[in-house]
Amino acid sequence: MKAAIITAGSELTDGRVLDTNTAFLARRLDSLGVKVVLTLSVPDDRELIVAAINFALGEKPGLVVITGGLGPTEDDLTAPAVAAALDLKLELSGQAEEYVRAAVGASGELPPHQAKQAMMPPGSSVIRPAGTAPGFIVNAGGGRVVALPGVPWELRAMWEDAVSDPRVSRLLSAARPPARGRLSFYGVAEAEIGAAVGKIMGRNGAGLDVSICSRRGEVMLEVTADSKDEGRVQELVKTLKQNFSDFVFSEGEEIENVVAARLTGMGATLAVGESCTGGMLGEAITRVPGASAFFLGGVTAYSNDVKRNLLKVRQETLDNVGAVSEPVAQQLALGARSLTGSDYGAGITGVAGPGGGTAEKPVGLVFICVSSDAGDVVRRFDFPGGRGQVRQSAVTAALHMLHWKIIADP
Repeated sequence: MKAAIITAGSELTDGRVLDTNTAFLARRLDSLGVKVVLTLSVPDDRELIVAAINFALGEKPGLVVITGGLGPTEDDLTAPAVAAALDLKLELSGQAEEYVRAAVGASGELPPHQAKQAMMPPGSSVIRPAGTAPGFIVNAGGGRVVALPGVPWELRAMWEDAVSDPRVSRLLSAARPPARGRLSFYGVAEAEIGAAVGKIMGRNGAGLDVSICSRRGEVMLEVTADSKDEGRVQELVKTLKQNFSDFVFSEGEEIENVVAARLTGMGATLAVGESCTGGMLGEAITRVPGASAFFLGGVTAYSNDVKRNLLKVRQETLDNVGAVSEPVAQQLALGARSLTGSDYGAGITGVAGPGGGTAEKPVGLVFICVSSDAGDVVRRFDFPGGRGQVRQSAVTAALHMLHWKIIADP
């Protein structure tokens, strides 16, 4: 089964707001066995939204999911656009009106701007709002148009109600999730993985769809195929795991989750001392639910005074080799351990840019240390890219160093 996704909002098309709804919807639809064949973003323009809906319907999808434009203001135009695309007239939905009244705490007649949110194409199924904007589902030929709010948390809260609605669930019952295998690598080039995949598949790759992408030194591979080819998918994944055993860190899990699982399983604790990453390592770790079981805390030490006073970085080290150096990374990690009593410590120092680089210490130079009772490991990195890329790459590298250290420790 096919699907199209449309996100409506001028804030998306002019770059003020990052569109996260498309990624969320694509992942959810893919997990249900629905192939997304089209994604569109359109501004708050009725005729353009109508054109996007008509274009999407031309692909004959089972579902067209449109987000945004269901609010109370004049530029919220999705409901009238859907009606126009389907040659229908809007009408007041009693169910939607009841939902809006409850959401805004109104006891009497709704003001026009709020009553607007209860106007829907005739015959629509109404989706209970998470905020004040109900969603709706309406038939479109043999498929369905599903309209949901553009506020990400509202969309996510309402998604399960949308797919469990009988109109949608009947369509989804015919969908079959594909056979799927995932592997995540670190420390090996994307091209090397691609070459290995081609060699392993040889002439027997028909029906297998292999996607490979890289991100901050990590390489993500996904193999999909028809459900009947589950065995072929798993055989390819198994062979790659054997061939790249030193570089595979998960079957699709993010590295922070892998590290969290190992530390939790060991009953070990972690603390961090960060300079150039400004707390991003601690933020990545604490994204994991239950991080309080192993993460004791961290210090963001930008100034040398903080490095000295809180993490006990020695003044003579700063004087002799500077803040961006291997010894300082080590002392940041040791200081984090000493301050918190943790089993593991990670220290990061570097030049994130865009200024501050020199011929000796250019932008992108980062030193990372991971410390434990079994010893300390310090590495130098020269990361490409701008400030954001350098900082993100440093966090990723620190997590992988921590992972390797945990595995290697007796």
